[in-house]
Formats: sequence, C-alpha cells, structure tokens
Amino acid sequence: MSVYSQVNPKELKPHPKNSSIYGEDEDVTELIDAIHKSGWVKALVITKDGTIISGHRRWKAALTLEWQSVPVEEREFSDEAAELEALLRENQSRDKTTEQKVREALVWKEIESYQARMRQIELAGTRPNHNPDLVENFPQGQRGRTRDRLAQLVNLGSGRTYSKAAKVVEAIDKETVFGNLQTAQRLRSTLNSKSVDAAYQLLTLTRKRANNPEDNSSHRDNLTPSIQGSEFLLSHQSDRFPNTIRSCWTCQHRDRLIENHSFHCTHLGTLSLIDKDACTRGEECDLWCDRDVEQIITTEQSETSPELIKPQTFSIEFPEYLRSKFQDAARASGMSVVDWALVVLESASGQVPEGGQN
Repeated sequence: MSVYSQVNPKELKPHPKNSSIYGEDEDVTELIDAIHKSGWVKALVITKDGTIISGHRRWKAALTLEWQSVPVEEREFSDEAAELEALLRENQSRDKTTEQKVREALVWKEIESYQARMRQIELAGTRPNHNPDLVENFPQGQRGRTRDRLAQLVNLGSGRTYSKAAKVVEAIDKETVFGNLQTAQRLRSTLNSKSVDAAYQLLTLTRKRANNPEDNSSHRDNLTPSIQGSEFLLSHQSDRFPNTIRSCWTCQHRDRLIENHSFHCTHLGTLSLIDKDACTRGEECDLWCDRDVEQIITTEQSETSPELIKPQTFSIEFPEYLRSKFQDAARASGMSVVDWALVVLESASGQVPEGGQN
C-alpha cells in the first residue's frame, strides 16, 4: 500500500546503501536545471521513517533549489531485503558505470543469500504448516550459475566478465582503505572508461609490481591497458622508460617467434608461451634485461637485430565483434590477450616479403 503526500526534503534521509552503490559525488547540475525550468519533480519513494528508496538525485536537486516540499510516495516494506530490492529496481533505467553495476550485483547477491536463508528456515519447519524434515538443497551447478545470473541482472555481459569486474572493484576498495588513492582511481577510471579486460589487466600488472619491491612503483602510472571498447591497443609508452614492464617482449634476449606459440631466447633456448605467459616469465627471470635501455646501434646492427629498436606507441582498431573472438583465441592458447596479439602480429609481419607485397 502506498500513501502520497508532500514532505519537506530536509526531513528525508538517504538510504545508506545508495552511496555505497552509486557514490556520493554524482553531478546533478543538469537535473537541477531541468527541475528549475519545469517546476516539477517526480515523487520520491520513501519508507515510513523518511528513508529514500528512489529519488536521491531529485532529493539533492530539491535541497539545492531550497524547495520547502517535494512529492513523496510512502511504501511499506516487509524487511530490509525488500527495501534493497526496490532500491535496485527503481534504478534499473538509469545510466550506470561498470563499477556501479558491479556494486549493484553485490547487493543482489546479498538479497538472494538472505532469501535463500529464509527459504531454508521455512522449509526446515521453523514456521507452522511445514514439514521440518524438508531442507532446501542447492546443487553445485546452481552455485556455479550464480555469477551468470548476477551478470544478467545488472546487464554486465557474461559471468566471467562480472567475476573479473568484481575483483577490480574489490581491489579499488582495498586500495582506498590502505590510502592508495591514486592506484584506486587508476583502476576505477580504467574500469569505467575503457573496459573490464583492460582494468583486470591493469590490476594484474599492479599486483605483480607490488610483489616486486625492487621495481619502481611509479611505473604503474604509465601502464596502458590493452583493450578499450572496440579499440585493440598495443602500447609501449616512451615516457615510462627505463621502468619497462618485465616481460619477454621487453627483454633484449628475445629472438624469433616459433609457430605463434613459442619464441627463442638467446640464453634459455626455445620457450613456450602456452606453459607460461611472457609477463610471468619476465617477472621470474633473473636474466631479464631491458631492451629499451640506451644503446649505440649501427646501421648494420639495426638491420640484423630489429628487436633492439625501441618500440613506438601505436594502436589498431578492430570491429567490436572480434573482441570476444580474440579473447577466446588467447584463452585457448593459454596466453593473455596482449601476448597472443603480439605473437600473431609479429608472426604475420615476418611473412610479408621484403619491400611489401608483390
């Protein structure tokens, strides 16, 4: 049952979960302007104690405009889970960042866990007219589908994508707690403005650097994620030298590629990228040597040893539909997308006749 009335916005309070999901610093400038011009605002949905379920942005706009009253719809909710579900459903149509979608999914997970516990209690016979011998069972397969269901609820693609994004959001929160605000913001910006895969790659590289105290931590400021929407970016930024990522691709000892899945190391011989990716090998290898350090290269050396030439920043654009295919191909090869792409591109370039096409 709902009751409609007019309430002073100063008497209302935001739902505590709203800021944890959508943040506290949302820009409501355009909304303020629209409400000021129209003189009308859609009714806010609130609880009996004045907690806002839907309309937090409208509420902020009304406070800024110093309105003395706003229309509200007071609803009754059976419990906190019902309140949270209403809060999420009332925000289904709003534009959201990837981070906000992940945080919504985490709340949906809380709601589903609570509802599952209530069903177990009911079926266990703690309520009248139920067989106390009945206990709800959750098959392993159903648990495995949880992330797919959550991803679908918040329109975040596949369960795998949600899982990666959730790890990035978890890292953002941890870095914030520990006071690493620049790292947290870097992860957040990559996740929201580029892609989940780009943010996950940045997270992986950041963790590797954190586990290697000998590396300069400022290197992380210059990492360029490999995927941005429909753009496939393969970058080596000149401003990060000599703090290059420790990888076989950035090592002076890397020689020719072998059948798109291995390469020849001048010290260790043939190495497989399927067994271990180039970044992991570079981090673990005591023989790694930065190929981008300043060297005197003669014309003859540059012709016989092209790997000594400092790589330049460049990007290649592919249609969006190829993105998942690249990810699947890299996964099947046991490599990261960046390693797989570099292997394929370098192999293809080696097949082009000297002087270009005939």
